Amino acid sequence: MSDELELKPLKFGPDNNNDPGGDQGNECSQGNGFCTIQVGTDEVSNLLPTPQAAENIGNQDEVDGDDVDANSQTETSRWRRELQSLKTELNEKVVWKLKLWMVILLVFFVIALVIAISLIACAVSDDDGDDDYDKSSFVVNRFFSGNFSVDISSFTLDQETRLLEQQLKDVYSSSPALGRYFSNVTIHHLQDTTAQFTLQFMMPLDHEELVRYTLSLKMVKNVLLQHLYDQDTGDPFYIIPASLSMEVG
Repeated sequence: MSDELELKPLKFGPDNNNDPGGDQGNECSQGNGFCTIQVGTDEVSNLLPTPQAAENIGNQDEVDGDDVDANSQTETSRWRRELQSLKTELNEKVVWKLKLWMVILLVFFVIALVIAISLIACAVSDDDGDDDYDKSSFVVNRFFSGNFSVDISSFTLDQETRLLEQQLKDVYSSSPALGRYFSNVTIHHLQDTTAQFTLQFMMPLDHEELVRYTLSLKMVKNVLLQHLYDQDTGDPFYIIPASLSMEVG
């Protein structure tokens, strides 16, 4: 056998499984066995934007920017025209030498003045002269008597009497209509669950209207009856509203 071997370069033909047109080719270099692959320039060019396309994109951005600036300038110009028109209308003379803006301010001033006068008038009217009265002039007695039933539990007779009297005093003393005329209340008799009472009111000499309206039997009875309906039903010292009866004298 020969001691020397002759090395010959190996060449590979085009791959029949690949593009027959030869757009792609494989080439192996003779030194290290390193292969370089060449890709067709047509495919690469399709992936990268051409200078003409890049220029078109830049031009489109410039056109959009010009449109935005134009719209902004148009909007600003429109607002300026409207503002100038408003100023012109406000400076127009309406009555004599009064301009429109002067008339508007005058109307607001008159409205504020009317409101202020109304508030002052209401504050003054709150001082009702009817609240100023001399109770020493109430010298005529008016009495009402009646009875009612009480639902009582664990109270002594003295406690029941005091509690009933205090309850009736609170009712009539706090009444806006009858408070100034109320004088006293007395529980005469309390047997089992029935209490008898007398109410005393004081009136001035001129009391015809009072007897007819404010200190009428209906008015005095309804004040107490309303209180009885508003009371707590769970109260251990409970007055039964339906049991109330009252008469003058």
